[in-house]
Amino acid sequence: MRELFCNEMEFVYDERALLERLHCEDTEAEPFVRALELLEEARPYLKPAFAVREFSIDKHQSEGITVNGCFFKSKIVAKKLENEKKVFAYIATSGRKICEFAKRHDDLLDEYLLDQIAYLSYLQAMDKMSLEIENLFGIEKHIRLCPGSVIDWSVEEVKKIFVLMEGLYQDLDVNVMASGLIEPLKSTSGLFYATDEEFASCEICPRAVCESRKAPFDGDLHDEMVNL
Repeated sequence: MRELFCNEMEFVYDERALLERLHCEDTEAEPFVRALELLEEARPYLKPAFAVREFSIDKHQSEGITVNGCFFKSKIVAKKLENEKKVFAYIATSGRKICEFAKRHDDLLDEYLLDQIAYLSYLQAMDKMSLEIENLFGIEKHIRLCPGSVIDWSVEEVKKIFVLMEGLYQDLDVNVMASGLIEPLKSTSGLFYATDEEFASCEICPRAVCESRKAPFDGDLHDEMVNL
C-alpha cells in the first residue's frame, strides 16, 4: 500500500492567482491592497497539506464499488472505475490554522479576503499533490471523483474516505462532520485513478453558479450518466 503525506509545504504568493480570485483588475485595487496586508499577517498560519493512500478495489458492482471493505454507492463512480484494479484515496487542505485565523476577524471584508487566501492555500496543496503523484507514482494524468461533487454520490460518504485514511487524516489535523463536510472547510477528499480519459465531475453538475467549476456543463453527458 503506497502512501504520500505532506504537511510541511510553504505557501507561495502568486500575484496573478490572488488578483483573479478577488476579481481585481490591478494591484492598486483596494481589496487587493488589503489582501496583501492580511497575507503578511496570515503567513504563519498558511499550512497547505495533503495525504494519499493507494488501495485495491475489492469488488465492482453496478451500484458502486467496495474498497478495503468500504462500499461507495454511486453508479457513476462504478462506471468510471469498472476497468480499474487500483484506486487512490486523498485528502487535501488549506490547513486548519488559516481558517481559524480568518474566523477571528470581525470585519466582513477581512474575513472574506482571508477566506480567499485560504482557498489559494488549498489549491497549492492540490497542485503539489498532483506533482508528487506524477513524480512518485508515475501517474501523469488522473481523474478525481469526490462525494457530493459526483451527482449520485452522497457527500455523507466522505466519512468512508476518512475511514480509508485513518491515521493520515489525524496527522493532517482535519476531521469529518456527521454531514460529510470537512473541517477546516477549505479541504476536499475523494478518490482518484490513473487514466488518459478526459472527464471532470463538473461536466455533469447542473449547478448554475459555482466558483469552483473546472469545466462547462455537458447536458448530454449528464443525461447519459444519470440514466445508468
